[in-house]
Formats: sequence, structure tokens, C-alpha cells
Amino acid sequence: KDVSGFIIQNGAARAAVCLHASTIQNVQLQGGAEVKIGHLMQIGGLDADGDLTGLKMWPTTSEPMFRQLVDVILPAMHDDNTPGDGSCSPQPLRILEIGSGCGLLGISLAAHGEKVTLTDPAFPFRDTNRSDSEEHEDSMTTLDHLQNNIDLNDNILEGRATSAKLLWGDENDIENIQNGGPYDLVIGSELLYYVESFPALLETLRRLGVGGVPIILGYKTRRLGEQKFLDQAKEYFNMVTERLGRKHEGLFLATCTLKECADERGE
Repeated sequence: KDVSGFIIQNGAARAAVCLHASTIQNVQLQGGAEVKIGHLMQIGGLDADGDLTGLKMWPTTSEPMFRQLVDVILPAMHDDNTPGDGSCSPQPLRILEIGSGCGLLGISLAAHGEKVTLTDPAFPFRDTNRSDSEEHEDSMTTLDHLQNNIDLNDNILEGRATSAKLLWGDENDIENIQNGGPYDLVIGSELLYYVESFPALLETLRRLGVGGVPIILGYKTRRLGEQKFLDQAKEYFNMVTERLGRKHEGLFLATCTLKECADERGE
């Protein structure tokens, strides 16, 4: 349904900004639970010092990536982590999502039963469409926006989803994220659209991939430099790329493992 802001449950103290053209939508990725996602239909009228594309929902890659994860990749990881004698039940995988945006993919995975840390750089923004009388409540961050969506789904997530600040390339943020680990898997969807961010993104992935943690990136080819990033990443990562969805959609999944970690295991 269309609303004039985000519903903040459980008396959350962070600012609830009445964003114009915002909506809370029930979304169900194929094979997943129905989740509530607050997002903007447009990001015009917002004043910010950072990338606000995460305030919109980009389900094109999330849908097939979610299906590949829950149908193929995550079951195989559970099998690897569970004793074959059936002595214990599978434990939730610890997944780190970078560039979570609205949180559709990470929240859906948490609703599916995994334990997910969703991250965002926490860019502050202000709704310039608000009247002067509303100025005292006119700002929030993109991380607030992400946490609000987690709060919207508290009843089905049962504490399996958390949010954390991660500005790519920021030493303190990366260290804090590492301290919150270890993680079984790092994922990211629709991250390869801004060439200027590639060096910081690559450095962040190199740090998070230490120890052989697999990194899975879902992306759509839009001729925005995706191949340039992949070529740069191949210097540091062993990479397997596979097509997602129908051929004409141009959707791909890249699975990356740090070369030094693979070499140590003799792969």
C-alpha cells in the first residue's frame, strides 16, 4: 500500500521521515516468504552527499539470485557444515550482505532461516519537499532506511537480520564488520554500476574474503563497466561466472575466492 512514510515498529527511536512518493510493499521472491519493503518510487527531491540508489528497490537480479542461493548454493553449504551421521540439525549460515539498499535480498534470506548482516554506508539525506514546519524531523540516513525495513519484518525474522554501517574502503567500518564475523558467505546484488566505486569495493572484498570466505555477486550487464570490475577482480580472486535467468536478461552470478586462500588449500 502507498503511505506517506515508513512504519516504525516497537517504538524505534530513529527518525521517521515522511518521504514523498514512498511506499511500503509486500514482496515475495519466488520460493521465499512475503516480506514488507519500504522504498521510494523516485529519489528526486532528496538532498544528500552520497549515492541514494539503495532507497529504490531493484528486484531484477534479487529474484534469480535468491532462487539460486536457496535452491542450490545454501543447501550445499549446509550439507558441508552438517555431520553426515545426523547427530545435529543444520545451523543457520552467517551471511554478510554488502550494499544492501532496501534489504530485499538479505531480509528474504533471513526470513528463509539464515542469519544475515545487512550493510549500508549510512549516507545522510534530507527530503527537500517537506515544509518549513517539518524541518526538525527532515533527515535520516540510508542505514536508518535499511533498519526500518528490518523492523517492518520483525515478526518473521525473529532476530536473524541485523544492520551495520559499511562504507566501502573505510578502514574502521571494514574492521568492525570483520569483528562481527566470522561469516560463511558474503553476497552482493547490483553493485557494479558505478565505475568510480570499483577500487573501494574491490579493496573491501579483498579484506572480507580473507580466510577463503566465498563471495557471490549478482549483476546485470548494462555496459556500465561490469567487465572492467571483473577483470580487475581476477587479479586477486579465482572466479566462476554463470548466467542467471533467461539468456536475453543479461543476469550473471560471479563466485569469487581469494587466490591466496585457494592456493593454501591446494585448489
